[in-house]
Amino acid sequence: MKGLQITRETDYAIRTVLCLSKKENYTSKAEEISNEMQIPKKFLMKILKQLEKAGLLKLKRGVSGGVKLVKKPKDITLYDVIVAIEKAITLNRCVINREICNLSSQCPVHPIWFKVRNKLIEALKEINFLSLLTQDVTT
Repeated sequence: MKGLQITRETDYAIRTVLCLSKKENYTSKAEEISNEMQIPKKFLMKILKQLEKAGLLKLKRGVSGGVKLVKKPKDITLYDVIVAIEKAITLNRCVINREICNLSSQCPVHPIWFKVRNKLIEALKEINFLSLLTQDVTT
């Protein structure tokens, strides 16, 4: 199926932060996250490094090591996690670089991509991980 969707890597990153948001002191072992969220451990380690680089969590190696959120769940948004993995939110390649498309200066759709992208970013910035934990998922 083709469509507008997030990558598996981003989905796993969101699951990782959601898992840590539920833990005491927002801390867990990578092995526990892998098992609980059904993320292959090798793939999880790559994601953890990207989330650490983005300043969302801290990795501590060794026997007493683990993974800890740097911020509280109320201070981490879906936007933060998506951008940590994807680097940018775009709907079309011309939003990244106008020069990719020779028609962008006269294209009536080009400004719409920016408008929709900005609304999406705004919505993603309003959704924090505390609200995800407390929402009613039956609806």
